[in-house]
Amino acid sequence: MATTTTESKEEKEEITPQELGGLRARLAQMNNPGLYVGSGLGIASGWLSGDPLLFTTLGSTGIAAGWAVLGMNPGPWRWLPGQGEPWEWMCRSSQRRWRRRVKRMRHRLGQDHAYRPTVGSDGLLVPTIGIADGWRQRQDRAALVREATAEAHRKRCAVLRTIWAKALPDWERGWWRRYTPAEMALRAGPLAAIPATGYIEVPWWARIAVASLGAAWGARIWDKPDAGSPSAARTEGVDWYLTRWAEWIACDKGPLPASKLVNVHLDDDKLTAVIVSTTAKPALGVGQDAVSIAFEVPPRAVNIYRPDDMAANRAKLTVRLRARTDEVDMDDLAAVWEEFTPYTGSELYDPEETEYGRRFKLLMPRKGASVADVQPRAIAQALDLEGEDAVARLHLRMLDARRIEVNEMTVNPLQDGVPLDLDALVMDDQGYVRVGKDIYGEPALWRLMIPNEGKFGLTGRQGMSAVHSFSSGTTGSGKSSLEETLLIAQMLNGIVGWLADGKYGAGFASWTQVVDWLVKSHYGAMLMAQGAANVGKHRFSTQMRMQWRDADGYVMDGRSFFVPGEPFAPMQVTFDEFNEMVLDPGKDHVKPLLENTSNLGRQTRSAGIGARVYVQIPNLDSIGTDKHAGAIRDMLQSGNIALFRTARAEVDLMSLGSRTPEFRLEPIPEKFPNGSGTGGLGYIADGGAQYTQSRMMFHPNPVRIARNLPRPTLTDAEAEAAGPAYLRRDEYRHMDATEEEDFLRDLVKQEQSTHRPHTTVVDLAPAPATQAGTDVDDEDLDELVPPSRSEVVWHAVDRGARRNKQIAEVTALKPSNVANATKRLQRLGKLTQIDRDWHTVEPIDA
Repeated sequence: MATTTTESKEEKEEITPQELGGLRARLAQMNNPGLYVGSGLGIASGWLSGDPLLFTTLGSTGIAAGWAVLGMNPGPWRWLPGQGEPWEWMCRSSQRRWRRRVKRMRHRLGQDHAYRPTVGSDGLLVPTIGIADGWRQRQDRAALVREATAEAHRKRCAVLRTIWAKALPDWERGWWRRYTPAEMALRAGPLAAIPATGYIEVPWWARIAVASLGAAWGARIWDKPDAGSPSAARTEGVDWYLTRWAEWIACDKGPLPASKLVNVHLDDDKLTAVIVSTTAKPALGVGQDAVSIAFEVPPRAVNIYRPDDMAANRAKLTVRLRARTDEVDMDDLAAVWEEFTPYTGSELYDPEETEYGRRFKLLMPRKGASVADVQPRAIAQALDLEGEDAVARLHLRMLDARRIEVNEMTVNPLQDGVPLDLDALVMDDQGYVRVGKDIYGEPALWRLMIPNEGKFGLTGRQGMSAVHSFSSGTTGSGKSSLEETLLIAQMLNGIVGWLADGKYGAGFASWTQVVDWLVKSHYGAMLMAQGAANVGKHRFSTQMRMQWRDADGYVMDGRSFFVPGEPFAPMQVTFDEFNEMVLDPGKDHVKPLLENTSNLGRQTRSAGIGARVYVQIPNLDSIGTDKHAGAIRDMLQSGNIALFRTARAEVDLMSLGSRTPEFRLEPIPEKFPNGSGTGGLGYIADGGAQYTQSRMMFHPNPVRIARNLPRPTLTDAEAEAAGPAYLRRDEYRHMDATEEEDFLRDLVKQEQSTHRPHTTVVDLAPAPATQAGTDVDDEDLDELVPPSRSEVVWHAVDRGARRNKQIAEVTALKPSNVANATKRLQRLGKLTQIDRDWHTVEPIDA
């Protein structure tokens, strides 16, 4: 709750000191030791000579030097004369003049300006109407006068501030900072210069002028403002801060025009509010220094940050009003955080120097702010970190529910790059490979397979499932380097690699003869997705008839998981620039591509087939909004995630659902401080919502290394299931994207004309005469007369399909036709149904 104090008129008069005027004010000014010290130095410079003048000059020079040294270092000596700011003197004298002006204005407004009535010819009083009565008798005259006067005063103050900032040295503000040598030379210099004028032969009137200047200087220096805590005696309410915000921040030429403060809460030592921007500028556009000047507080006491769930036109503002900077050691991070923390109840501990900067930990309170509320910007403001990239230098890592580790990297350890290491790309027992190095010097892990605990093949190999992956980033950010590293890792670990180049072959032109299957057209990507889905169905039908062994050694029938090498190799399908492939929903390849890719995401992980998708636009909503696009988004949120540099300011607004980053990710710049590029630098998820800045391995010519590695491929049965586009892939490897698409479209038309569904071929030629008892080779007839529907269904059940839905998927028949065929075969005694599963009883031709 905002605490506001209501004072009576009598109490205000008691608090406000009585101002002196006239002779009393002049006599009060004489009660100033600095006046006599300055005039005494001036008189001594003209009266003394010889050794006394020398000793006086040397002594005053030594005092001035010690005074200047003290002034350039904050400490308890700030109560000494001359340690206040010139701007403080100007403000105080301006406030006194303003109070006197307001007092005179109120006195004039309280007067009766009406003309006295006159006596008419008939002896009666007649009111006199003057020219100015229309203005003086207005009801809102007092408000108009106050408004006009306040506007004139504001303009004059603005002019004075501009002149002070441009014409005089950079005094800045605040007793808490270190004064520059130039400032202390202007303050303490006259103490050494005035006695030295005694060595100059000048007329008598010049001696009087020196004494007068010395008196004025001494009086000015001695009459300083209260040092140590300029805000300790503040009694301003919420209205004062709102007025200052409107005057300094929200004005037309301010840092955030037309903005306002809402939800303002004022306590004894803290002000909290929400900044609302009413223009296109974001609320975070207002700087820490601007608020510090407006509210007359140290810059460290101002914290401006925006939580993840807050719109860009809003930001939270926290201002500490009772800062004890004169007692706080600014080199002690724990003490500084305790004084200026934006998260009440939090604690900074274990600060230590590291090879690349410093590291400390934050302990959040049990109630109130959580680790999800911590933002790098708020930490940088509270600790007053220097440099434009202060926020980007901070890297946050959540240790547990209350503790956060903060690393300030003054030198980024990743700027020298990470060379390619083939040993690091060998998959470990948990399915991880090392694709680079993170900001903390640890390996950047990427998961290719996930073990199925307690499930083994008959050869003793661990059952494993494939992993889906997602990555985003603009051109040149490092996506291709990551994919090339993963392609090499797949070859090293016996994983079949399929690649659909969304840049029409320009992205991976040198990999055409290296990977198992590479397509350059968007139409080819659709056929690749369809082929991968068909391979998955073939693997399922084969695995269902295989046996497996559990952890206790029991052998079970019907395997529902994938075992590498029994009998199939793992497989990874990559779609580069996937958002470009599905950009135009009207093209004939978009819907089948989305449908088959969603099939990969939902079903093929247990068949050892994973999908990897790359996009440029940093938002998963760019791939579409239908049910298949939704399934693809769910698929991509379940596995590896890498976020590279994008053209947007915030790289974490990706529609990642539960994988949304725990902390706001700072944008990745185009170059490191040493001038080298940041290609390959990105954020890798740890399996949850925590992302770590990492840099991927890089090799100038990775294809040369890949050509010396074995190229895994599919078995013959899998190749048949993948379709003719895969079987004839070598015929169009050399073609460009346009030629490839034309070739594939012609190939699809040929296949459709050759295997037209629901077509019955009738042979009208007479059967050749044969001798009785001789065998007839009818294999050629099978190519002319297709098998009956019952035969197709029986063979599907014999191969392992158990339910009508599975039979329909394997045979490409309608569910109603499958149901009729199974019932007919059951009546004939060819099939039997056990627990809703179909099993063969005897051969179809028996």
